[in-house]
Amino acid sequence: MIEGFYRDPTLVAFGEENRDWGGAFGVYRGLTEALPYPRLFNSPISEGAIVGAATGYALSGGRVVAELMYADFMGRAGDEIFNQMSKWQSMSGGLLEMPLVLRISVGAKYGAQHSQDWSAMVAHVPGLKVFFPATAYDAKGMLALALRGTDPVIFFESQRLYSEVETLVTEGVPLEDYIVPLGEPAVRKTGSDLTIITVGATLYRALEAAKILETQYGVSTEVIDARFINPLNYGPLVDSVKKTGKVVVASDAVERGSFMHTIASNLTQLAFDDLDGPIAVVGARNWITPPAELEDMFFPTAAWLVDAIHERILPLKGHKVSTQHGVNEILRRNRLGV
Repeated sequence: MIEGFYRDPTLVAFGEENRDWGGAFGVYRGLTEALPYPRLFNSPISEGAIVGAATGYALSGGRVVAELMYADFMGRAGDEIFNQMSKWQSMSGGLLEMPLVLRISVGAKYGAQHSQDWSAMVAHVPGLKVFFPATAYDAKGMLALALRGTDPVIFFESQRLYSEVETLVTEGVPLEDYIVPLGEPAVRKTGSDLTIITVGATLYRALEAAKILETQYGVSTEVIDARFINPLNYGPLVDSVKKTGKVVVASDAVERGSFMHTIASNLTQLAFDDLDGPIAVVGARNWITPPAELEDMFFPTAAWLVDAIHERILPLKGHKVSTQHGVNEILRRNRLGV
């Protein structure tokens, strides 16, 4: 962020509690001391006003990073996101530009109205780039990428990961400015028998599942972090499918209508002859998000992913499915509405 402020004198950032206490969840810590108030300031508690003002400022020639504290609050700025920031650059034939990054945190532990992943909603809307980093390295490099160019970007961040140090990139987070290549997924672990593709914080449960699969069942598992929702280069995903023939896709979003179904559908069309069977889609249960103490029954876990693989893709010798996590049991409960 601070590199973006130095690079572009028009850049401003605002949202609810952006300037106080290091910003929401402390992710702007240090910026208050570095920037004057007109460049980083608190907004009223009005998501429609936040995104509407950001859209107007971008159309007027400025660059802006606006923030919605929770993904759930996108509903309060629906028209501004889906019809305004997404479309004006195209409707003007490029005469107007939209250098707008909308930071949106995806929550957990905060219950029904503050713990939803609505990435599929913005994925459906043409005109928006959609990023979802899952590592500290990517959080910096993808934000640096979003702060360049003129396209509007929805930048999702999982609150589950704010305390997660960089463990997957060996060189850590470089001090110098860098960008992550647009639309390129990252292979986090190589394997030959099975592919798990994730978006967001589910990456770490997939890595746990891969370890279980290899140590207990001898299944060599490749784990790919999509990183981007739009655009997304399917080339590396297809290459993995050709190698393993078996695929699970997973995220923390509610399974019904999840963007992971889009990935599964596209891969089925792009690599049909290389698949040994249908792609399994794993997501949160099709429930209203429960309180924090029940989240292990709601969001995908490593055990849940292993169960899904055993039931739907590759029977694992000696594996016993948990009634709580078993995919068949979840589908049965969904059909019954319980």
